[in-house]
Amino acid sequence: MRTVHAGQATRATPVRSFRKRISEVAGEQIIPASPGHPHIRLENGSLDHSSPQSGALRSRKDKAMSEEKTEKPTEKKLRDARKDGEVPVSPDVTAAAVLFGALLVMKSAGDYFVDHMRALTRIGFDFSENTRDATAINRALAHIGIQGLLLMLPFLAACLVAGLVGGAFQTGLNASLKPVSPKFDSLNPANGVKKLFSLRSLINLLKLIIKAILIGVVLWVGIRTLMPMIIGLAYETPLDISQIAWRTLSMLFALGVLLFILVGAADWSVQHWLFIRDKRMSKDEQKREYKESEGDPEIKGKRKEFAKELVFGDPRQRVAKAKVMVVNPTHYAVALAYEPDDFGLPQVVAKGVDDGALELRAFAHNQGIPIVANPPLARALYQVELGDAIPEQLFETVAVVLRWVDGLGRDHGDGDGNGALPC
Repeated sequence: MRTVHAGQATRATPVRSFRKRISEVAGEQIIPASPGHPHIRLENGSLDHSSPQSGALRSRKDKAMSEEKTEKPTEKKLRDARKDGEVPVSPDVTAAAVLFGALLVMKSAGDYFVDHMRALTRIGFDFSENTRDATAINRALAHIGIQGLLLMLPFLAACLVAGLVGGAFQTGLNASLKPVSPKFDSLNPANGVKKLFSLRSLINLLKLIIKAILIGVVLWVGIRTLMPMIIGLAYETPLDISQIAWRTLSMLFALGVLLFILVGAADWSVQHWLFIRDKRMSKDEQKREYKESEGDPEIKGKRKEFAKELVFGDPRQRVAKAKVMVVNPTHYAVALAYEPDDFGLPQVVAKGVDDGALELRAFAHNQGIPIVANPPLARALYQVELGDAIPEQLFETVAVVLRWVDGLGRDHGDGDGNGALPC
């Protein structure tokens, strides 16, 4: 009889993680459980066996990897990206919001700011150049600091609130720590060079050049227009100087808001296009996502049919569909079926205890189904209801068993059909 031995399990995660775990087992160093059993040869971190099934799997994998990502991302992928904090954001939109908040405060509290600017101007005129008293100088400097702080606090508060609103407008109050978490990939010089010559870097460079040109033009036109008025300030009273300066600042802020709204709208469109471009999917990825999230109607039908067979069918027929049988070795026997394309996880299709276990084991032997002797695993699997998937705590052990059974046990067993499953 063909009997193999498996090790214990550690914790893994859901359906996708189980499939990933099976593929990861292929890249691990495998040590035989029994003395004298030859090591399985490894090449480039993968198991070296030449079964047709493994060749077909590699062929399909290479085909999927080589397929270009030309399809638009699905809503699920975009939702997952948002959960990870990946959303298109334009700094220019935030800058426009900050300038607009400052302009709003300037327009709504103009008298307040004019009064404090007038107070600052008066300090300079009231301070006599003949004053040499250190106490008077310190008092004047403290007065200037207080008036300047009172003048700037509303600006700072408005800019802070407007910046938060501008960011929330783009991200939709999406909070995630993943974007600010340390990423070791960023320390790789090759990744830095790749980003340096990427399409995104080229677009950002063009954007900076265009913004610099626009800001330069606006400043040149504004200064040229305001220069006569600036020269005429020498003949104005302190009150008139404060009012003129305030109107000038308001006009410059309004031009800045208009400029950054136009630039921000264009930049957000570009950032959104780049984001969608980076999230493109291949056709195989879309198919896999649909099967995992919505479910394939054909697979749903197979599951219903399979469930009926488990309830009403002959136990021997259920064992015939098993991938492997795990035994105690004499008290428990549990048959596991696993079809990755039809069922997400391995399922218990038959189980027996004592005489029932011996019957199932004998039938599995006659059908050529591999038998794995692992008492703890057999007892744990026996607790699973007929037709249910294996629990998460058994993912890793079952993944090792299935990976070994799927070709390795047959290729490396000894002459009488007995083999040893690597731990």
